[in-house]
Amino acid sequence: MALSRKIDWIAAMRDMRSDRAKPVPGFLAARSLEIARLERLAREAAATPLAVAGSYDRSAIMRAAIASARAQKAKGSKAPWSQLVGQALKNIWRHAKQQRAFAAH
Repeated sequence: MALSRKIDWIAAMRDMRSDRAKPVPGFLAARSLEIARLERLAREAAATPLAVAGSYDRSAIMRAAIASARAQKAKGSKAPWSQLVGQALKNIWRHAKQQRAFAAH
């Protein structure tokens, strides 16, 4: 019995490469297009007036918060959905209050 063993490195590397998961064709492009679409929806939702005639438009605020949370989730956030929506609602409400104060002056 030999004390040393010979390893065929070329075959070993080829086997390691073949064991890797094959990328799904079009996956990265589809993912980036979906992220871009969700970001556009979040921008459009945030651009709508959140305070109209001195009162808040709650449906527009909720739409903007959900669009923002979806965009964050699509970017790969590991936070739970309730936390994403909560943070988005805080930001959108702050923005709505700023809009209302700006419209009052």
